[in-house]
Amino acid sequence: MKYNNVKNFFFNNICIMDYIKNFNQSDSIIHYIPKNTDILLLGESTHGTEEFYKNRSDITKQLVSFDNFNIILFETDWFNLYNVNKYIHNKSENKSAKEALSNIHSFPIWLWKNNIIIDLIEWLKKFNEKSTKKVYLLGLDCYLLKESLDWLYAFLKIIDINLYNSIYSNLKFMNKCKTTTEFINIAIKNPQIDIFIQDYFQQILIQIQNNSQKYIKKCNELNIDTIAIISAEICCDVIINSYEYFKKQYLEPPGSNASWNTRDQHMLMTTMKLKDKISKSKIIIWAHNSHIGDATATEHGGTDFSNNNSWNLGQMCRAMFENTFIIGFGTYNGSVLAAPKWDDKHNIYVLNVPIKDSIEEHIYHFCKSRNINNCFIDLKKCKNISPFNTKKKQRMIGVIYNSNNELQSHYITSILSDHYDLYIFISHTSHLIEPSQKKSFTDSF
Repeated sequence: MKYNNVKNFFFNNICIMDYIKNFNQSDSIIHYIPKNTDILLLGESTHGTEEFYKNRSDITKQLVSFDNFNIILFETDWFNLYNVNKYIHNKSENKSAKEALSNIHSFPIWLWKNNIIIDLIEWLKKFNEKSTKKVYLLGLDCYLLKESLDWLYAFLKIIDINLYNSIYSNLKFMNKCKTTTEFINIAIKNPQIDIFIQDYFQQILIQIQNNSQKYIKKCNELNIDTIAIISAEICCDVIINSYEYFKKQYLEPPGSNASWNTRDQHMLMTTMKLKDKISKSKIIIWAHNSHIGDATATEHGGTDFSNNNSWNLGQMCRAMFENTFIIGFGTYNGSVLAAPKWDDKHNIYVLNVPIKDSIEEHIYHFCKSRNINNCFIDLKKCKNISPFNTKKKQRMIGVIYNSNNELQSHYITSILSDHYDLYIFISHTSHLIEPSQKKSFTDSF
């Protein structure tokens, strides 16, 4: 019996070693991404790791250069990257990527104001200067309600003054608020506002869509990029979904997934809208593993809300788009840029090693057995291979790192082979490097 157990152990581990491939750089995995992919999701197990950003940037550059990907979406608000998109299309007064990022002031600032993002923005600008097929870089999140309203005002003031005057007059209760938080605090205490807000902006969205041809003509006359019309629609979506997201955060009981689901549904809606409105679109999405990994592979995932199930962008992309491919990223140890709490100053933290029997611990020891530091796993071939097809703890660190309470704060239970299509593991990682900041603001049409 003991002999058979030992024999089975070594047999299983020899089989597993066949699936642990050495990872050096993005070239290692490019040909594993199917050629017919038109939605590629690139994850990260932490929001502040240099190697995750570097490899996602390298993958993005290759796919833009050789596989006709033309839309890149980041896990940040549309408003934050609208000016950056203008910059890479040579439609901005900004002189550098750093200047184009200067309107991003909200926490967590290091996600986008770092050296790798700056390098990628400059690369995309040069690519667009040479290529006939232009690439767009935009955001798909929904935190910035008030900023989105202000952008919408600025656009309509130029394109449709009558609609602007009507909206501005009807939203006097919002205009006096300086921040999203200030508005939410007023709105949730006023049932009339609660009923009014979503219906009103749905009506505005319909008016913008009905006027799109007129707006295109006006934009062409004024030399305004017609992406601004899509932006006006997205701003309405952000206002509707941001309000719903924050309202649920305020009103739902602890442990509810309702606000999370609202946010990821907005991400899907933005993806779908761009897929529909930009011709021959192939999309790359950068977001945390918790957003891009298929939520049905996790302990609390599902397809409805009857049991407080959570759903996410990766799950919905797989359901909506046939040619979706998901790449997750993980690490064993190193340093990370994060904050101790929301809106607090970020710091460099040393990562704890993963907990016992976590998927990261298993993969780390597989790497050591092969005498390699980094690996990738083609999970489509591992549906029957343990531990990839069994429930294991997986680490998820966002913008906040609670190193003293990792198990409760930073682990989920998932089946890796259902969660992603391919998984990249980098044993030792380092924190993001920030550039020196130059404070300025330029945001014109």
